[in-house]
Amino acid sequence: MEPMNPMLISPTTNPDAVHIGYVPLLDCAPLIIAQEAGFFAAEGLQVSLERESNWASIRDKLSFGILDAAHILAPMVLASQLTATNNDRTKTFKTALAMGYNGNAITLSSQIYNRLTPSDGGFRAIAAALKTHLSLTTGTLRVGTVHPHSMHTYLLHLYLDSAGIDTARVTIKVIPPVNMVKAMLEGEVDLYCVGEPWNTAAQIAQAGEIICYGSELWAHAPEKVLGVNRGFAEKRPEVHEKLLAAIIRACQWLECADHIAQSALWMAGPTYLNCSSDLLIQAMLSQWHTQSSTHQRKVFYSNQANAPWPAHARWILEAMQAYNQVDTTELITSLQGLYDWDTYQRVMTRLDLPVPERERFPGLLPTIL
Repeated sequence: MEPMNPMLISPTTNPDAVHIGYVPLLDCAPLIIAQEAGFFAAEGLQVSLERESNWASIRDKLSFGILDAAHILAPMVLASQLTATNNDRTKTFKTALAMGYNGNAITLSSQIYNRLTPSDGGFRAIAAALKTHLSLTTGTLRVGTVHPHSMHTYLLHLYLDSAGIDTARVTIKVIPPVNMVKAMLEGEVDLYCVGEPWNTAAQIAQAGEIICYGSELWAHAPEKVLGVNRGFAEKRPEVHEKLLAAIIRACQWLECADHIAQSALWMAGPTYLNCSSDLLIQAMLSQWHTQSSTHQRKVFYSNQANAPWPAHARWILEAMQAYNQVDTTELITSLQGLYDWDTYQRVMTRLDLPVPERERFPGLLPTIL
């Protein structure tokens, strides 16, 4: 009998085949790097990276097991437990790996930005000027976010609350990240919060101006995590741990400034972000390697950026409750199974990497007003 052509073998017949979803943003970089630099292959994994245009699609495919894992918004792990959304435990998510800190920004339309007269260029002065502008106008401030259960939504609340802007004057609209610039150009939104490169892209298109980096509101803020279908994690624990190991290695690789150009070339390709590598390099220089007293750079590995901090899960739950997204009776009371520290610790130990103390997260948690 002739040997079977491996190209004809269905990925589903390979016990180490994994289907991972992502939305085209800079912070999906660890997945692309793990694929292109060979970290998945080094773990013996056959990974299929599947691009989705929005978080709702990622959520649904991960829930139904079409995807085994995905680059998802950190609050989506908790949101998957809502009984209004999911009564089937096998369709819920968990995470054992954060994919970095920071990376979001708030962009204001150039039309409004050019009317403001802030006392200085700081984000607080611009926020105060925006409040003054709204007091002199009628109508609402149309705000774009990528998903109701997202750090983007909560950062927007922190920003608006810090400025004392009445939420009655605000209308929030959900827009896929890749459509944010278009929405601003066409006058659908006045302000939005999104991950890069879609803030830098707005500036290049002269559609908007970045007025606040997310890290100015919360340094070391959680952002994306590797969400996994709970059934996948329980049925294929060894594959799950191999997946985490490969992505951690990719996060380490991304910390090197010398890798920016190669990262941009890989990510800009038509099968990934499908955009200009120059745009990605510009966004990386801003978000990955620029740091000031107020703006903390994008971090993929350092300061234990891959740890699934329980404190972050608790803060997200508090935000969901504060912003009327969840009743306390709707959500599982214990967060331990959702943010899986034990699996994270096992993988870090296998890689001979330091494991932090579970409650010694970096920075301070912001106050929810």
